Amino acid sequence: MKDVLKFASENADNGKKVALVTVTNTIGSSPASIGQMIAVLADGTAVGTVGGGAAEFDVITRAAEAIKKGERTFTLSIDHAESGMICGGGMELFGNTVGNHAGLCIFGGGHIAQSLAQIAACTGFFVTVIEDRAEYESEFESASYIICNPEDYRINDPAADADYAVICTRGHRTDDEALRYCLGKDLKYIGMIGSGAKVAALFNTMMDEGISRAALDKVFAPIGLDIADAVPAEIAVAILAEILLIKNKGSLNHKRYT
Repeated sequence: MKDVLKFASENADNGKKVALVTVTNTIGSSPASIGQMIAVLADGTAVGTVGGGAAEFDVITRAAEAIKKGERTFTLSIDHAESGMICGGGMELFGNTVGNHAGLCIFGGGHIAQSLAQIAACTGFFVTVIEDRAEYESEFESASYIICNPEDYRINDPAADADYAVICTRGHRTDDEALRYCLGKDLKYIGMIGSGAKVAALFNTMMDEGISRAALDKVFAPIGLDIADAVPAEIAVAILAEILLIKNKGSLNHKRYT
């Protein structure tokens, strides 16, 4: 039990989502015992046991799917016979997803990124900043700072646990690389800084390469609500407001009380 909880705590502290799954009932002949627990990450890594064998593999698979779907709690009912086990019986389990429920990945370490990381952390996001320059790390006390070259994004997968991504790197090439990487992720939001002309040129190039218009239409570019002046901190607020609009399924109506 201690190893399970330690594994869950350490991974949650590092911004990962963890499904804690506990056996709540056993039916007939089952290798599981009530109270047994397993902690599962989205990639299927697991610590602990709920009886082992094919049934446990089913639990791990379903728990990983629950994380990816954003389910906070879930229940499972496992029939050992359906899992290919000869013992018969079954078990019922309760799952609770803990840790990062709003992961924001920022590509770039400039002034806008610095302001955005700070205010996003204050609103409960687990913030990861991805840069290929080490000298900006001291500017991000409230974020996880990953030093990664654009050509290594797919190898290192720095946004593996992100839900939202903002691209504001130092140049067109690095923005291009970050966007291509993000388009291959199952993100709830992708936003990219840039003028209308820059965005149009990049999108046209990508469509010529076979990237669909439907995929590009999901990208918020230029980024942020139209509420900011050309000041990094205001731009950061506009970006976060847009992310919150998506995250909370909000509206742009003004709240007035009479």
